[in-house]
Amino acid sequence: MEEDKDPYLAKWLNNDLTNDELAQFSTSEELEDYEKIVKGLEYFHAPPFDEETSLSITLEKLQHQKKKKVIPLKPILYTISAAASILLVIGLFFNKVTHEAAYGERLAITLPDGSKADLNAGSSLSYNRFFWSQNREIDLKGEGLFTVKKGETFTVVTTAGEVEVLGTIFNVKSRDHIFEVACYEGKVKVQTSADVQEIITQGESVLLKDNSLNKVKISETQPLWKQGESLFKSIPLKEVLDELERQYNVTFVRTSIDENKLFSGGFVHNNVNLALESVLVPMNIEYIVNGKEVKLSNK
Repeated sequence: MEEDKDPYLAKWLNNDLTNDELAQFSTSEELEDYEKIVKGLEYFHAPPFDEETSLSITLEKLQHQKKKKVIPLKPILYTISAAASILLVIGLFFNKVTHEAAYGERLAITLPDGSKADLNAGSSLSYNRFFWSQNREIDLKGEGLFTVKKGETFTVVTTAGEVEVLGTIFNVKSRDHIFEVACYEGKVKVQTSADVQEIITQGESVLLKDNSLNKVKISETQPLWKQGESLFKSIPLKEVLDELERQYNVTFVRTSIDENKLFSGGFVHNNVNLALESVLVPMNIEYIVNGKEVKLSNK
């Protein structure tokens, strides 16, 4: 059985061998290898170890790794929020398009799809610019003549009702207590706010009265206001004076007259003196013109 050399090795490394043990260990085959190992260890020095420095370096590396993995969400969210706010502002302030014909003026408008709208004096319309081809809808206040190109449904919305077409020429008048639609080409569907419906074709018009749509035949190929005239049949004088104000941009002082009297007749849009005479003389009303103000009184 081979003798265990380990006890001798440990004592030899610590210089604890007795003379007899050293003599015996010197004859072992492993002594030369052990001496080479010990000589090699003389050239190996472990680096000095500083616990505080090592801890500081380790924590710094860990913190650096965390910073790399952390995604700065707040700046990104702020950027997204700001962009959304800008788009919202653009949507609110730049999407809605409004056109207005002031008193004494008329306005011709070309819509995004090439359809046309002519506004009578004292009228306005608005529509959404974006996605117009998918939602051809007009909000109208006053009176307008529309020439609509074929395409998706075209709708004119007023406080009294809606007019819906696919492609046609029609006039819509929505003022105070008047709601009237005339069709000059094609076919239109008229629906009141009370959900009363009527379909009219070329040469027909409807007038809203007592929540009913009364259909009548017309011979004109365009509304009279496009020809520079206004015509009334048994209409309260107040509404006639309102139209005079719109066409000529004047103001009537009416406190001394009865505006509920019915008027039948008309006036032209290119001569204010002739227009005043055409309306006021038959009604036995005297008037004094002072600039843009017209004071009325009974004879």
